[in-house]
Amino acid sequence: MKKFLTLFALAILAVAVNAQSRQVYDSDFKYGFFSNWNFYAAAQYGNQAGHSNIGIHALATKRVSDYWRLRYSATISGLSQKEGYDRYGTAMSGISFDFVNWAYAFADGGLKVDPTLKGWLGLAADAGLGMNVNVGNYSILYAEAGADRTQVNAGWNSTLFFRLGWGARLGPTKRDRTEHDIKMHNAAQLGELKEENRLLKTDLKRQQEANDTLMAIQNRSLELLARLEKRLDDCNKEVAKASSTPQPSSPIFQIFFDYASAEISPIEAAKVAQLADYIKSNGGYYRLEGYSSPDGNVYRNEALSQERAYAVYWMLLSHNVDEDHIIPLGEGVTSLYGSDSPLNRMVVVKNVVE
Repeated sequence: MKKFLTLFALAILAVAVNAQSRQVYDSDFKYGFFSNWNFYAAAQYGNQAGHSNIGIHALATKRVSDYWRLRYSATISGLSQKEGYDRYGTAMSGISFDFVNWAYAFADGGLKVDPTLKGWLGLAADAGLGMNVNVGNYSILYAEAGADRTQVNAGWNSTLFFRLGWGARLGPTKRDRTEHDIKMHNAAQLGELKEENRLLKTDLKRQQEANDTLMAIQNRSLELLARLEKRLDDCNKEVAKASSTPQPSSPIFQIFFDYASAEISPIEAAKVAQLADYIKSNGGYYRLEGYSSPDGNVYRNEALSQERAYAVYWMLLSHNVDEDHIIPLGEGVTSLYGSDSPLNRMVVVKNVVE
């Protein structure tokens, strides 16, 4: 039995030393070194074979998991005898298991010593049940009941004991850690929501920029469309004006141009001056019909016929002819004199019969 208790005490000490080397209990929250320690002081009453045993008890515990704690305790007791008190002390370490939030079971092993330190008296072990109640944030009211065995010379004494004391908690309880976990979880969710909100705002900003770009393109397109509609309206008015003009008579003048040119040569300019005198002398209204030969691009030739008509128109204006009496018209391609004849490159002046 003595060897068994010795091995038990050494095993308890080994576990305690190993756990003591741990710096934190909860790897998730990284509580500090002292955060899981509790310290207690209690009065102890015991009974050994009908004799009262009174003492004081000091206890320190350290949480190493959700359910297990390491225990370090010291007790000084006085056993009543006929001749007085038999004083002794124990120094033990052990473990406790929290099977509910407020109740636990414990087992300790260690040494029984003479308080005067004059000699070692033997081994000691105890076991029992305990309970603790949190009073405030860091105070604990606790009670323990159990039995211990102490070595006395060649024999063993058994004592039933009851302890009642007060403790201080240096670190968070399981409830505190749960609340901390919830708080951290909520903070993480809030961070995720903020990040999602930031991304949504970024996407919204990009969409707004894209909408602004599309709106600018749309406005530009509408502006171009309005300009095209105005040009089309002007063309329609010009066509309507030309259509409403009375049918002209036979040509009275012909102004000729060089190949692919709308410039009036000096010889033809003299004819334009004669035409100006004729119009101012005779009055009336005149069509300036521009033509081009069929050589080359059709669209370019049509534009060239109009340029030739306007060339004569502007020169007549320079000779003080009233613009209301002359109408420049581009008639396009003509082959009046054969497909290769230079006579096709001309402006025909016709008097409009009212």
